Amino acid sequence: QSYKATIKVYGAKDGKADLSNLVATKDLNVNLNGLTTPAEVQKGVADNTKDTVDVPASYLDKANFPGPFTAGVNQVIPYEFFAGDGMLTRLILKASDKAPWSDNGSAKNPALPPVEKLGKGLYFYEVDLAGTQGKSDKELLDLLKQNGTQSYKATIKVYGAKDGKADLSNLVATKELTVNLNGYKSLNEMKSKMPAASQDKMMPNKEQDKTMNASQPMVTPSKMSDEGKMASANKVSSPMMADHMKDEKDMLPYTGEAQTSMATIGFFGLALAGLLGGLGLKAKKEEND
Repeated sequence: QSYKATIKVYGAKDGKADLSNLVATKDLNVNLNGLTTPAEVQKGVADNTKDTVDVPASYLDKANFPGPFTAGVNQVIPYEFFAGDGMLTRLILKASDKAPWSDNGSAKNPALPPVEKLGKGLYFYEVDLAGTQGKSDKELLDLLKQNGTQSYKATIKVYGAKDGKADLSNLVATKELTVNLNGYKSLNEMKSKMPAASQDKMMPNKEQDKTMNASQPMVTPSKMSDEGKMASANKVSSPMMADHMKDEKDMLPYTGEAQTSMATIGFFGLALAGLLGGLGLKAKKEEND
């Protein structure tokens, strides 16, 4: 509790205080720290903290050092600083869901008490993040950003105090939880890790159409015209050959290769019909002679 206090100094009269003679005065604040018991700390850790913490990608992305984001992670600091504005450990408290947040504590939002009426300097804490031991401050922040989206096993540890410092031999409370840190991933980075078939599925339809069209040979009007003339000649000279060509043409896909095959058949059909016609005329002439 905090109290407003006033110092008053009086003069003396006949060996006693002369309350009518106010010599000096001063106002001040007196903060009386209650003795928060270990049982209260244990209850606070068990009841007031989450089992799973989800950290938005923007919080990690905008965190700077110097800055409060990694304070208390892999390092021991006073327990009353557990949930300062912009701190990762602030998000561990259930009360943080309804409390304001500002990146790097720029708005100086009030800290959230991990335990009601917590006395200052009585307890210390740290949150150990598995896989990051030995790193803190800027080195830790750089590692978290580099790792991007990842889940970490974390352990809250609250220690007692001795001579105004953390007594690491006096572990008062502990709790394990999961911290899910979300990081930004670029589309190119994601695509580079995807199989080629999956990347093709991500290609816009227009791009797929362009690719498909480029892979198919084009049938030019001149080629179609020439082939039409050949087919017409074959129809006159050999109806059966024309019908055979039509049947095969209906069975083949419409590609440049199919058109070329039809043209080749038509050419030989025309030549064969001409040859047979010539032999017929020669035989008839000899017969007449």
